[in-house]
Amino acid sequence: MSKQLNKSLTVSPFFLFFLIHSTQTGVGLLNFQSKIIKGAEQDAWVSIVLVGISLHLIIWLLYFLLKKSNNGDIMSLHQQLFGRWIGNVLNIFFYGYMLLIVSTIIRSYLSVLVTWVFPYTPIWFLSLTMIFVISYLVVGGFRVITGICFWGMLVPSLLLFTVYFPLKYAYWTNLLPVFNHSLSDYFVSAKESILMYSGPEFLLIYFPFIKNNQISQKWAHISQAYTTILYLLVTIISFVYFSHGQLEHVTWPTLMMSKIIRFPFIERFEYIFIFLWLLVILPPCCMALWGAIRVLKESFKFKPRRSLWMSIIIVHLIVINVNSKIEVEEIGDFLKYITSSFLYIYLPILFMFYLILQNFKKAKSGKINP
Repeated sequence: MSKQLNKSLTVSPFFLFFLIHSTQTGVGLLNFQSKIIKGAEQDAWVSIVLVGISLHLIIWLLYFLLKKSNNGDIMSLHQQLFGRWIGNVLNIFFYGYMLLIVSTIIRSYLSVLVTWVFPYTPIWFLSLTMIFVISYLVVGGFRVITGICFWGMLVPSLLLFTVYFPLKYAYWTNLLPVFNHSLSDYFVSAKESILMYSGPEFLLIYFPFIKNNQISQKWAHISQAYTTILYLLVTIISFVYFSHGQLEHVTWPTLMMSKIIRFPFIERFEYIFIFLWLLVILPPCCMALWGAIRVLKESFKFKPRRSLWMSIIIVHLIVINVNSKIEVEEIGDFLKYITSSFLYIYLPILFMFYLILQNFKKAKSGKINP
């Protein structure tokens, strides 16, 4: 049975809607269209839906494992299943995964800033500025991060009203023909879309901070469904606005669509779009950094302040050493591989190992007859 923290440290189950959705929408929402079209082309929206549905199974798996964990998090689950030493080694890998998420998101967003807004500003300066903001929020604790997640969900939802402008130039025939690709093509598009759906795995860390967490699962599924609908909508709008050939050569399709938006009092709406997107990338960055600090605290009893300094130094070093656009894509591809392996390979293995271990214990105690 998982542990429930003091109520003053927890948030209502309803906030799971914001916590999960806001950690799933990040920089990937700006350029995922040009990646998923490489496989199933105009049918890539099918892969978006299928991956979204598969995440509901992952969420069920997460809840199953967390309910069996002693403290309701992955750190105690690792120690419970593999012992203290091996469990802590696995926790270190999870710590590295959290830092990789923060580094990749920050560096990807800085690529947008340098290309569109600050072409002559050093990466190290922009990195320190962002890390300072993220660290300041993380110091506030989980409830502050939850508040940031609320705004991280609200901003992209409000920007949905701007879809009217690209729809004026839509060619709906771009979606035709339908269902004319092989399974391997759908698999390629699905593989490219997995990274933008990452976020539910943070539940492995903040689950004890949810009130009545044992019965909060419905909000996680509602949030995942909303994310799937959002990505599906953006995908279809992009496909009917851009041709297949254009999407293959456009780096940030969502930003390019924002360039056509004109108001009498705003000339360059894409600049507002870019700066507002900072509120979108803050939730996953804050959650991952907070999660990394908590991993060290629960596994090795590190003080949070020391863990924070060590973590942000590592993140800054990673960010400033990723220089070219190719290296940015490479670190994104590496994170995509790690995320896919964690969600679809490691978690099922952990699930099977738990079942085998439980059956072994029952057999050993004589509850199962030979």
